[in-house]
Formats: sequence, structure tokens, C-alpha cells
Amino acid sequence: MVPVRFQVVGEEDYAFAVEIDSAGEYVVNSGTYTTQPPRQGKLTEEQENELLAAIEELGVPSKHPMPEGAEAFEAHLTVGEGGEAVTYPFWEGALAEDEKLKNLVRLLEML
Repeated sequence: MVPVRFQVVGEEDYAFAVEIDSAGEYVVNSGTYTTQPPRQGKLTEEQENELLAAIEELGVPSKHPMPEGAEAFEAHLTVGEGGEAVTYPFWEGALAEDEKLKNLVRLLEML
């Protein structure tokens, strides 16, 4: 598995983060002002295949900077590790503009 980190930080202490390591082990932290305990697990073969296909389909995503003055969530998607890692910052509106990015994010959110 390609290591993946996805993080969204928003208003009122909302945060959501998914980390998947090279062995397919994942940790999901989600919370608001009432934090929920992290969920942990290991990707099934099907989940891993879906995520790898979505990463490959995404390729190098288009830039989706947050519009000036926008009040929206900002997210960071990191694919790979170490010197091979590539991080893509984007705003929540990008999911309506980029179907490939939306597909990958939805798979991560379902863990």
C-alpha cells in the first residue's frame, strides 16, 4: 500500500484525519468539540485495491487553492512517504470541481 495521510481542519475545533501506512494499517481521528476516540484497523484487500486505483486515477491533481475570502474547510492529502511524498492542499469546494479527487476522499472518509 502507498502511505496516505488526509487531514481536514475546520471551524469550531472540527478535525478529521486518516493515516494509512505501507502495511495497510490505518488510524482515523474524527472529532468536533466533543472528541471521539480514534478508530483503527487494517484495510481489506478490496479497500486497498479501491484506494490504489483511486490514487492512480487521480494522478497529479489540479491545484485547488481556497478562494480569497472564502470561509470553508481546507484539506491536505499526502500520498507517499519521505522524500517521495507529495502533498496536495485543497479547499472543500474542489470536491465539486474534481470528480477524481472526490472519489479518493470519499473512500478515505468511509474508513
